[in-house]
Amino acid sequence: MKRALRSQRGFGLFDGLVALSLLGFGMLALVRMETRMAGNANEATQRQTASLLTDELLIAMLVDNGNANCYTLPAAGGCGNATARASTDAWAARALATLPHATSATSTINAATSRITVRLTWYYKESAETRMHEVSSDIR
Repeated sequence: MKRALRSQRGFGLFDGLVALSLLGFGMLALVRMETRMAGNANEATQRQTASLLTDELLIAMLVDNGNANCYTLPAAGGCGNATARASTDAWAARALATLPHATSATSTINAATSRITVRLTWYYKESAETRMHEVSSDIR
């Protein structure tokens, strides 16, 4: 009877060690998942901001489509409305300041198809990739 007890000595410590290691790996996985979720939420916020900014300029162009050339970035063609030109330049400065690591804010008009394209580009630091949001619409 004493011999059976002797062979099981330390078994409880081994169980505790296994449980502690499983708990540690589980906690590590949870931390990693939380980090990824935070990064994805940050990227979603940046994409939403880019979408709002591009829509803002596109709507301004569509409302004032008689002066569509005033809303191109960089400026192209004649602009008969100095207020619209200043508003577009202010939009570009705000877009570049709002998006982190923004690299460009452009808008172009294709005269052949009467389509306007607004594009924002920024560098997403977490994945070390360049992101772009582009919106196109007809000028009517």
